[in-house]
Amino acid sequence: MNNSEMNKLNITARKDGISISVKVIPNSSVCEIAGIIEGSLKIKLDCPPVEGKANEKCIKFLSDILKIPKSNIKILRGETSRNKIIFLKGDCRKLSEQVIGKLFPQK
Repeated sequence: MNNSEMNKLNITARKDGISISVKVIPNSSVCEIAGIIEGSLKIKLDCPPVEGKANEKCIKFLSDILKIPKSNIKILRGETSRNKIIFLKGDCRKLSEQVIGKLFPQK
């Protein structure tokens, strides 16, 4: 992924963290970041969208990649939709750098 694609990701600074727009693709063969689509981080998940399993997997996946506690990640909007707004609690600048650095590592 190149820098122009990274810059298209919607990251919003909030009082006590950041929010990012996410598009979840359930029932994939693997969990992975699949790029950016219309300002949203596209995340493929290897579980079905049944009984909140995809939401739980999305939070766990982001927690593992970003190395932040699951308790610091919350779905603000879109619990029953593929399009979600996810809140990451912490220092805005540090979290923004983590998101860019961890999700889009430079080659």
